[in-house]
Amino acid sequence: MMTSPLEEGARACALERYLSGDAQPPKRGDFPFAPAALLLVARYGYGVPSLRNAAAFGEDVRVVGMYRAMRLAFDAYADAVKRDRREAEQTLAVQVTAAFDTVLRWLRESGFVSDFSFDYTDEQQTTDEHLRLLAGILALCLWDCGHPPAREYIRGLMPELLGGHDGWRYVKATVGMAEDVHAALDWRPGHGALGSLHHALLRGGRLIEDAYVGAPAPEPAWASEAREKAAAEKAAKTALETGPSLLVLSSVEHLPGLAKAGESRPGGHTGSTPRAEWAPFAGRRWPLAPVPDLAAARAVLVGEFPYATGIIDSVLRDLAGWGWVYIRPILIEGPPGSGKTRLARRIGEVLGLGVQVYGCGGASDASILSTSRQWSTGRASTMLQLLKRLQAASALLVLDEIDKVGEGKNNGSILDGILPLLTPDAARHFDTYLECPVDLSGMSYIATANDITGLRRMHGALLDRFRCYRMPAPRREDLPVLVRGVLAEICAERGVDEAWVSPLTGEELSLVEQHWRGASVRGVRRLVEAVLAGREQLATRM
Repeated sequence: MMTSPLEEGARACALERYLSGDAQPPKRGDFPFAPAALLLVARYGYGVPSLRNAAAFGEDVRVVGMYRAMRLAFDAYADAVKRDRREAEQTLAVQVTAAFDTVLRWLRESGFVSDFSFDYTDEQQTTDEHLRLLAGILALCLWDCGHPPAREYIRGLMPELLGGHDGWRYVKATVGMAEDVHAALDWRPGHGALGSLHHALLRGGRLIEDAYVGAPAPEPAWASEAREKAAAEKAAKTALETGPSLLVLSSVEHLPGLAKAGESRPGGHTGSTPRAEWAPFAGRRWPLAPVPDLAAARAVLVGEFPYATGIIDSVLRDLAGWGWVYIRPILIEGPPGSGKTRLARRIGEVLGLGVQVYGCGGASDASILSTSRQWSTGRASTMLQLLKRLQAASALLVLDEIDKVGEGKNNGSILDGILPLLTPDAARHFDTYLECPVDLSGMSYIATANDITGLRRMHGALLDRFRCYRMPAPRREDLPVLVRGVLAEICAERGVDEAWVSPLTGEELSLVEQHWRGASVRGVRRLVEAVLAGREQLATRM
């Protein structure tokens, strides 16, 4: 039976693949016997087939002998072509013709009728099937050399091919062969192949297209791209008109330059001016994130943070009945590694907000708000830049480790600067870089801190604007959930699909539980990373 990898490779060279266009047929100027050489290599590699080993491997001696003769003929051609290419090709054509005639005679003697299926169990049928495979490839080569019997053999196969379940794949070849395309072509040794099948496929394709009266012309690629882009822009515009939106920056006309508000490609002199930078964002309403299915959002968040149900419910409860997502300022207090920042980020992501984590630790100025254009390092506020990058009017800013801000106030204080942003005054926030009011009322804020004792003493007004929650410590029964969440986070950071990373086995999970000291999600991450590193090390040894 034909089950070996070499036999599978030989099937890939079958004539049907050339006739259907799956395999590239010979073109004019190609080596005419390339398909036969490919079939020979696919079955036996570059060695000479041995008749002595034929019986041992259950191969028919005739098949092995034919391939052996072909190998010797190709080797002789490779030596002779250096001396006289014309004579070498003529000799090879005679040898291939003799092989083709011999294979046809063997097929006639066996009474073999092919149904173009490889599902045979009988040894004789398997041999006959391979002889048909060999005859088809030899016929293709000789048809390209102008050998009429080879072309007639291929034409005789077409009715059965067309009657198959995928017969439509051979229609072009059949139509092209119906024309006597080879009559006007005269192959001579040393002049390369005629490209007969290639010519038939092209001609058949043209005849079919010409017969299809009224067929629409294929759309150019640029037209398809333009149509898809226009459809996407229309859908975005419709969503903006029907959904909640906000005008964040009304105009940049007061700034020096020539760019106009709302222009995505400003004309004239643009340079690197604030007007040119912010013109595409100004004068346009940008979408606010609509409130998603709160029950589904709660299921996701509680599934990842079962020990923080109180915080999650408090955030989601405020959104009931709202048309767009706005999280009232909250502050999450908890020990290091308890998962505060991760919870804050996931709340924003699940609710459909773009999220920016701003590290407050060590910050000793108010540059988060904006920097005046009188300085060379001037820039707009972090919040406005986030909205511009997202092309949205709502987002979440996570003020991480707000209790660790610097004590110096020579350049302002971040804690004092964000006070007005936590109230309705955010709708009229004055950006010193753009020198105009901007509407940041769509921004949401979640702060994290390890200890708010100092903040309560030094910045009581700030804490009055936050709802403060204590981050519960993860429980030991929450460990499987923590491990799944940490594993998903690691996969996302490494750019690996979770489907390619197996969940931790029971033994691995027990190992993590044994070494986890409790309370710290960061500790769980270190243990999971150690398990994954161990997997990789073992995999390289196998």
